Amino acid sequence: MNDLKYNIYIIILLASLVVGGIKINVLNKTNRVFLVLILLTIIAELAGRAVSIKGKSNYIIYHFFTPIQCVLVLLGYYLDLKNKIILYIIPSMLLLGMILSLWIQPLPHVNTYYMNIEILLFTILTIKYFRDLLSLETNIKLKDFSLFWISCGLLIFCIANIFLLGAFNYIIDSKSNGVTNKFIMKILLYIRYFSNYLYYSSFIVAFLVKQNTISSQHDK
Repeated sequence: MNDLKYNIYIIILLASLVVGGIKINVLNKTNRVFLVLILLTIIAELAGRAVSIKGKSNYIIYHFFTPIQCVLVLLGYYLDLKNKIILYIIPSMLLLGMILSLWIQPLPHVNTYYMNIEILLFTILTIKYFRDLLSLETNIKLKDFSLFWISCGLLIFCIANIFLLGAFNYIIDSKSNGVTNKFIMKILLYIRYFSNYLYYSSFIVAFLVKQNTISSQHDK
């Protein structure tokens, strides 16, 4: 990201962290997990930025961070949905991340295989959440379920980024060979920037609204 877009991104992350920190005593368990995710995302992004400024590749940071991010998102959804299948997926995704990073798509490559699988998984997860939420017999409005907002942001992020992440290594190789269409590259990067803004802004909304969960309604 260039400086302006990167700074906007970090400001949104910091705003999410501050709002979550202020509201931490009233956050549900899902949002407390996502607050940890926000904190680790800030650390990873700042570390990645520092490494890239020194002229070195920061891909290794994301080889470690992406599986951690995946686990935290899955854990957050499990705490809301209480679907035990998610618990079985968590160790599988950690193992998959290790296999891909060590043998199939190691450095200096971006771990796009894992990212694509992660995006597919998140897409299925958000659709599952919307399905369960819409089938829930309750008088509570959709906007009062905090994970509804995050799921909206996450689904839009997944749809916007699945092509870009899948083609990332190709784009980098093409750029080095001088055959990249700069206009298309610019459009794709703008899509990524703004989908990031939207996704992480959704956490701010989720931290501020009522903290209803699907599992809490089933317990009644």
